[in-house]
Amino acid sequence: MSTKSAILKTFFSLAIAGVLAGGLSLSARADDDRLDEAWKDGIGDQEPVLTDQQFAKLNNLAFQAAVTKICDGYNLDDKKFADGMADATTPADASLSADDQKSWETAVLIRFGTTYGLLLAEGNAKPKDFCKSAGELKKDTETPNVWQ
Repeated sequence: MSTKSAILKTFFSLAIAGVLAGGLSLSARADDDRLDEAWKDGIGDQEPVLTDQQFAKLNNLAFQAAVTKICDGYNLDDKKFADGMADATTPADASLSADDQKSWETAVLIRFGTTYGLLLAEGNAKPKDFCKSAGELKKDTETPNVWQ
């Protein structure tokens, strides 16, 4: 198996537990308004291509980007967002070839897009709860936000 194939295979095997448990701080409720089966289908069999901390940052960025589409009063700060993406997606393995680097970048962007899309679906399904979570995040001084 080529390194490129291994990277893509690795990308498609991430454990969903880490995403649901550590990625976002949505309110804990009996029914947390999460699209659990869609998350499992979308990213449930992926392996990490980033560190746990980077995935948490990437999930946070996807959430904040989705908030700007669903909730009034939120706009992305382009510089903060770009800096956050760079921080969240710097490869841990600096020895990748140029081709492997491109495959890795593609895997990360697909992962971000999948997360962003699922968060848009969740937010549109329950916008009041979703925007409440955004308000809580905005007040959280320990979690960086990329809003203006």
